[in-house]
Amino acid sequence: MYGRYFMRTRSSLTGKRVKKDPAFRKTMLYAALLGKASRIGSKIYAALPAERKRHTLYRKLTGEAMTWLKYEWKEEEIITYLLKQYGQPVIKLQQEPKVVALRAPFGHKSQRLRDRKGRSVEPIKEKKLPLSLALYRLHDRAFRRQYNQSLTTYPWSEYVMT
Repeated sequence: MYGRYFMRTRSSLTGKRVKKDPAFRKTMLYAALLGKASRIGSKIYAALPAERKRHTLYRKLTGEAMTWLKYEWKEEEIITYLLKQYGQPVIKLQQEPKVVALRAPFGHKSQRLRDRKGRSVEPIKEKKLPLSLALYRLHDRAFRRQYNQSLTTYPWSEYVMT
């Protein structure tokens, strides 16, 4: 790199140290929470019909379960809430959602979008978020900020195995 040779050294970090060292206590707290959220997500995922099952949905269920565990919800409450949210049949939209396409700038050939090998590339298409989801994310972030300011201890530390 930069005309010089560099060598990597072996890390002193081991799995045993991460599990026992107080410096990684918070890491293990989140790992325990994620394990519990994963079990909740798998229960809900198993209850869904086959045509709704996608791996991305499982990850979404797990992430949402982890969020509610941080807010000290009980496992039964989370399962009930997520089944209500995701257990309903999918409502098909009659028309496709609007897609925003980013266009390459006009002008010289050098200004068009290109990949590493110099070939021209199609513009990136992004889907616009529904208003309800955008508002949910906005209010959820504000709630988390307010909640975390008053938080002095981590309530989910009871899930950590020592």
